[in-house]
Amino acid sequence: MRLEVRDDLCHDATNFSLNPYQNPTMRDEFDQQLEAAKRWALESRDGGWLTEADIVRLTDLENRSPAGLFEPGTHRPLVAAFFGGTGVGKSTLLNRLAGQAIARVGVERPTSRELSIFLHESLHIHQLPEGFPVDRVHVAHHNNEKRRQVLWIDMPDIDSTEASNRDLVADWLPHIDVLIYVVSPERYRDDKGWRLLREHVRKHAWLFVINHWDRGQEAQLADFVKLLRLGGFASPLVFRTDCREELYKRKPDEFIELETAIQTLSETHLMEQLEARALNARRDELQAAVAACLGHLGGDEAIKGLRERWTEIWGENVEGLLQGLKWPMGEVAKAFVQHDANPLRLSIELGQKDKDKETRTAASPSILWDDWAQMQLQDALDRLSEEAGERRLPVRPLKSKLARVAESAPKLMITEAQKGLRVALGNPGNVLQRLSLKFTALCAVLFPLSAMGWVSWQAFTAYYESAQAHAGFLGADFAIHSMLIVAIAWVLPFFINQKIKPSHERTAYKGLRNGVNAGFARIQILADEFLAVYSSELGACLREGRSLLSSQSVRQVSEHGMLERIIPEEEAQRSAILNLDQKR
Repeated sequence: MRLEVRDDLCHDATNFSLNPYQNPTMRDEFDQQLEAAKRWALESRDGGWLTEADIVRLTDLENRSPAGLFEPGTHRPLVAAFFGGTGVGKSTLLNRLAGQAIARVGVERPTSRELSIFLHESLHIHQLPEGFPVDRVHVAHHNNEKRRQVLWIDMPDIDSTEASNRDLVADWLPHIDVLIYVVSPERYRDDKGWRLLREHVRKHAWLFVINHWDRGQEAQLADFVKLLRLGGFASPLVFRTDCREELYKRKPDEFIELETAIQTLSETHLMEQLEARALNARRDELQAAVAACLGHLGGDEAIKGLRERWTEIWGENVEGLLQGLKWPMGEVAKAFVQHDANPLRLSIELGQKDKDKETRTAASPSILWDDWAQMQLQDALDRLSEEAGERRLPVRPLKSKLARVAESAPKLMITEAQKGLRVALGNPGNVLQRLSLKFTALCAVLFPLSAMGWVSWQAFTAYYESAQAHAGFLGADFAIHSMLIVAIAWVLPFFINQKIKPSHERTAYKGLRNGVNAGFARIQILADEFLAVYSSELGACLREGRSLLSSQSVRQVSEHGMLERIIPEEEAQRSAILNLDQKR
């Protein structure tokens, strides 16, 4: 099988107009968007709206690029890096491309802990990101004008047992335009290499080299190309090379075509398009990370449904609380009848010791609102938190607000119960009872007075008549009957008044019940207020996150035909990753 290199590798890129998308302004715009997104994510995490696990995908994004290595506004070379496993011949291939021995080879190479950079003497790396291990970066210069447009990087072996080597490779990947994946006929299915390819397939341009081709077979090339196609490369650029030092031993290969491809990519217009594609990929990644964060914040419908669900939960809970508080309300009512100084506090000792009295406050558990009632309220609030979690709403800020409801509940209940008790005692019974009480109380005064007036009148008239006749006018019967009339006139309305008068205990119980119901209403109102605050804060967080999405518009760029072969399309990559893993 012979893989041909198309003429588009040598295509004159002057036919392409300058790409206005890739310029310092556009890069700065993306950097600002990334910074704003990270700031939003960190603020949301600190506020409890997102967890560390929710934002790790976003905070791990970096604003590093190949252009960041060089002075802003100046021409920069193409950054091409060789990577591959141990013994595939990366160093010998780089030495052959450079025309001189710049990379260490042989037995020393597998244990190398350095990253080698080879660039023209007129070029200088402006700055390395903070924290880079500069002591492990070896820089060499050359004066070959033909290779001025390319900065070469020889990466440590990706299958190295040293974690620091893998970390060094990962640190440099964002600064690379083209990754030259070097394999050998025996090691083209290396797991670590394919894993890196899968993770960074759209972030870089890719060239593939089967080195040591003197030991290779056409079937191995065909299998390698098949794997690349499964990875999303419709027509990958694969070059076969034989870089043995003895020229007479070298097998005919495609080294010249590899040089041509790299030289073509180093042309200004293609580099701009490479950067445009890379920036588009970073924008897509940023959008996906922000969208993933928004997915953990629920939505407007979830918030609305949560508030409706709270009304149902609290309604169910109130019924059980009313049943459970009947006995405490009765005990408090009895305590009032017994003239307890403050019956709404734990002044009735139910297993409490006298020494506890000194530490009690108005918000302390009382016989009316005891630990059982507080536990029932907490269960209802916990159910609401669980509902929020099921609706993919942030739970932590909701719990902090509901905790204030639970903290305020005892004081609210005692306050409302005291108020209800005072109102009930000030207006005992119902309206008819109160009117009847007033009427019978008035009758208890008027009836005896009327009876005594009538008796007095009878005594006066009898005295007058007896005086005219000079006869006796008073007798024992008259006195007894008069006393009975007056007594009956007073006892009858007084007896009725006493019978219809509400008992203090029943009045106190009714007042407590009304106060408890008012306390339940106050708790629901307080919870609704905190839910409204929660909804408002969450809505503000959602709006800010959505504004980040709307500001990340992805621009389309006209592209050189070669790019289709070295960078897979996004849709092709998505559908191919699973197939690639399964085939391997």
